[in-house]
Amino acid sequence: SSGINAEYGNLDVIKKRNKPKAPPTAPKAAPFFLQTTKELVPKFVVEEKAPEEKESSKPLRVGESDFQRMLLANTGNTQEILRYMDSMPTPMLDLELQSLSPSDGGSHELVEGFLNFLGAAHALRTSFDLVQAYTNVFLKYNRQYLMETASLRKKLAELRNLHKDQWADLQRRIQEVVCVTNFLKNVAL
Repeated sequence: SSGINAEYGNLDVIKKRNKPKAPPTAPKAAPFFLQTTKELVPKFVVEEKAPEEKESSKPLRVGESDFQRMLLANTGNTQEILRYMDSMPTPMLDLELQSLSPSDGGSHELVEGFLNFLGAAHALRTSFDLVQAYTNVFLKYNRQYLMETASLRKKLAELRNLHKDQWADLQRRIQEVVCVTNFLKNVAL
């Protein structure tokens, strides 16, 4: 009990020692809410000031990802976009496809650009299963917006026709392989 009383006797000394030397000051204005990209691993958006002669170029939207820039560029680089999408982790690709719709932070141009990409990817007649998987995920997230927009419904009809043609061609090729396999299996060596 004498140790506790000794602490209370030194309480004034402890308070004096712990008293702040200067009143607390507010920190300098920190740049809160820095703009970042809408990617799985966000990056800070750095606005570069372009020369005045490039006024016709599209301004960089806040949160625009590399994938969205590729879609908006519309340079016919379907193979490059396919490789880029194939290299993306699944959750990141899912997020990218989800964020194309205007209701999720995208734009009409992004949705239309992705539909154009899907049409070009079907026309390549390679990676049918991969393009089909991208189409399914895209439609899962954006079907409401696609049904509400007449111009996009027309593009969807064109995409459906491309899909039907490619599927018929793929079925024909599978049937040929099955026939050749059955023939070789039955041939006496």
